[in-house]
Amino acid sequence: MKIKVISENVMNIEKNEINVLIKSSEDNEEIKNLIKYINNYENFIAKKVFAYDENKVVEIRYEEIICFFSDKKYNYCKTKDMVYRIKSKLYEIEELDPNFIRISKSCIINITHVECFDMRETGKIIVIFDDNTEELVSRRKVGKILRYMNERSI
Repeated sequence: MKIKVISENVMNIEKNEINVLIKSSEDNEEIKNLIKYINNYENFIAKKVFAYDENKVVEIRYEEIICFFSDKKYNYCKTKDMVYRIKSKLYEIEELDPNFIRISKSCIINITHVECFDMRETGKIIVIFDDNTEELVSRRKVGKILRYMNERSI
């Protein structure tokens, strides 16, 4: 099989988006495998953090993490299944991914796991996650969260 690759920069697609068009004279197993590989490529390059579960080191993908938080002198990341200790500092973590947003001195949330923002009490915002847990946005970060919501409102 001969493969010809043509690369073209297009202005009307999102940043970090790649569109792949496969043209072939026949539909065979090699083409199907190539398509499957391309579709799974994002999983191969998924961003991960190393965390500690007692004496084991575990890889956790960013999209699995609900939030990062600190408690006493340690930092943790929470998934739907478990809480893991991490060695990274919170200020390092908030720069890793645009979906990570700091809501207080001790908590960074993954916006993809936010079910809603509860704003019933004046001046307070409570983040409700898709696992039904909650975190309070500190007074200093309320403006940042309101700007975030305004930027993404329709």
